[in-house]
Amino acid sequence: MRNRGALIAAVVVGVVLTLFIVLLASSDTQVGTSVNFEIVGNVAPNISGTTLSGDDYELHAERGDWVVVNFFASWCVGCRVEHPELVEFTERHQDDGVQLVAVMFGDTEEDARDFFLELGGDWPALVDRDAVGRIAIDYGVTAVPETLLVAPSGRVVQKWVGANGVTADELDRVIALASGEG
Repeated sequence: MRNRGALIAAVVVGVVLTLFIVLLASSDTQVGTSVNFEIVGNVAPNISGTTLSGDDYELHAERGDWVVVNFFASWCVGCRVEHPELVEFTERHQDDGVQLVAVMFGDTEEDARDFFLELGGDWPALVDRDAVGRIAIDYGVTAVPETLLVAPSGRVVQKWVGANGVTADELDRVIALASGEG
């Protein structure tokens, strides 16, 4: 009788583990790839707030331009890896209707300032002063780095997540495709 109970328990545990593995394997949240989330195709929620430099920022004021929205943290290894790509991207697009804005995620203003001083970059970086991180919630951000591309129409056309991050070339490729140039 005891062996039969152990056998039944082992079978149940095996079935539960198998279902869990199948669920994970069929998930569409692959790290480091371009992923289609619910926000893609929708109008980007407005981002407004104060930047690290003390300026006011409003995403809706950028309508008509491409805007890259990057969620980052100074403690994030993947953010440090992709940051030079964002610097390169902004250097390529200094005066051509392409903007970048960063939003702090679970970080301090002092550490974020040090991050930019160390790694460069002169684009607006916002402090999400809401205790629950309202901007990140509005964009469905669960971890950093996460980057979204907002078209001149205000719609999100792409979202990248994970430690592999986004590259300047990938951003340019998606902009060209979405613009009908590629």
